[in-house]
Amino acid sequence: MEEIKMIEKLKPGGQKEVYLIEHPKFGRCVYKMGKCSHISSLERIKREVSILKEVDSYYFPKNFEASFNDNGEFNIFEEYIESESLSDIREIYRDDEEKVLRLLLNLIDGLKIIWDKRIVHRDLKPDNILIKSNGQPVIIDLGIARVLDEKSLTLTIQANGPCTPIYAAPEQIKNRKNSIDIRTDFFSLGIICAELILGKHPFSTEVTNLGMGIVDNVLNGRYELEYNETYLSNELKGVIGRLLQPEPYQRIRTYSKLENEIRNILKGDK
Repeated sequence: MEEIKMIEKLKPGGQKEVYLIEHPKFGRCVYKMGKCSHISSLERIKREVSILKEVDSYYFPKNFEASFNDNGEFNIFEEYIESESLSDIREIYRDDEEKVLRLLLNLIDGLKIIWDKRIVHRDLKPDNILIKSNGQPVIIDLGIARVLDEKSLTLTIQANGPCTPIYAAPEQIKNRKNSIDIRTDFFSLGIICAELILGKHPFSTEVTNLGMGIVDNVLNGRYELEYNETYLSNELKGVIGRLLQPEPYQRIRTYSKLENEIRNILKGDK
């Protein structure tokens, strides 16, 4: 490996150690390294690299180089995005419906690039959305993305599918693999949108005053779209309500339809 200069250690991701480095060829970039103990874990990382190499968009970091060893070790060099995570700056979106809707349109614009390739992200959450200084989002961590035209890497007998449970759709949590499609990502976007405006997760027990926790409420369809005198408009409530339906077939069907509904809210169309 060429000589590299470590600048700082970044937040680790899954089985990866992550560093900001200065590379003699790629310049300042992100270096990810690690060792997988299961072939399925290694295949997921290879799949993520393959998707990033195929996707040429400013909505996703570029993959510069990747290498994999038979013993499960891997080294990945990826574009460094000067940004802050949505998790860290979520307060700037609080109770600002227009700002959140414009962010949502940008996210859809980015995600349609992979959705058109029949790829479902499956891990949309504030930690996986970076915001650049100009407000442009960058979507990261395709480690559990589902390529619908390829063999699933998740065992059917597993009780739960790969996900971040509090941002996952019911079909992910229950590992109903055949039900997963882009509307699975729509569910996560609905949560993110409501959470940014309300300042609280819409399925949290603090908001609903019901249930044993967020996952319990997700599985039982218990959520609220108002909290502590913060409200979503009736128009947005209608859209979010259809994104958070328990079954994929009950949700808004296409990203074009979702985009149009958001634009109509922004224009004030009823």
